[in-house]
Amino acid sequence: MTGTSSDQYVKILFHLEQDEDGYPPASAETLWAIEVGEGLYKIDNIPFFATGIALDDVVSAEPEEGMLLYKDVVHPSGHSTFRVVVYEPDEAPEVHGIFKRLGCSTEQSHLRGLIAIDVPPSVSWDELRRVLDSGREQDRWDYEEACLARS
Repeated sequence: MTGTSSDQYVKILFHLEQDEDGYPPASAETLWAIEVGEGLYKIDNIPFFATGIALDDVVSAEPEEGMLLYKDVVHPSGHSTFRVVVYEPDEAPEVHGIFKRLGCSTEQSHLRGLIAIDVPPSVSWDELRRVLDSGREQDRWDYEEACLARS
């Protein structure tokens, strides 16, 4: 979580659609968020499985069965979300460092080798693509685009 200690955090539930291979490995993901208005919340962590969502997006959510259920992105943040699967999980700390040097923030999943990457609007797309593609070509990792910036 990236907010300040005085922020009021809530969890928002995102339903996930699994493919025929059972990916993602869960049917739902919860993300931390901060209430910014009536039924509006700013996402405060990087999604591991939900698509179309990025850090700092403002979303709408409604209470349902004791939880806040995601409805829609109301105001995109301009951030993007990528996921990298590192083939040698022991290399994960080095991979975190590579993306942090680009100006991205990262989070490590409980699944070995899975890293969620937040790409703020200030990061060079050309440099990001060069790094992502280089790691893929070197067979160090694969990646997916979970949410590309919408402005």
